[in-house]
Amino acid sequence: METYIFSVVTAVISGLVTYLVSKSENKKEIEILKIQNTSDMEKLMNQHKINIDAMKEKHKLELELKEVEQKYKIELLKLENANEIKKTKEIAKNESVNTAANQLFGSIFNRESVQKQLDNVIEEAFEKQKETGGKK
Repeated sequence: METYIFSVVTAVISGLVTYLVSKSENKKEIEILKIQNTSDMEKLMNQHKINIDAMKEKHKLELELKEVEQKYKIELLKLENANEIKKTKEIAKNESVNTAANQLFGSIFNRESVQKQLDNVIEEAFEKQKETGGKK
């Protein structure tokens, strides 16, 4: 029996030592995995921050581009409107000058005394032409 007790005791001691060594190695491996996981998480977080900053910069540049395009469109519309206003003013000015000239000459030539003088001049011209026989 002594031989059995000695064998059992050595097996128990061997089992305990193996258990303790295994537990110690597992703790070390778990610590190493925690450190690696923490390191990987920090790398990912830093990369994420860099990506966010890059996206913010890209958005900022796109926004500035849109603002410049909008300003250009506004300036273009202003110039088009100014040209339309000038064109409309010129047309209105020409129409008013034409209307004034028509009214002025219309009133001059529609007066009876002027009309009579024109008729007399035309008659005299015909008379002279008859007298000369249509020769100049």
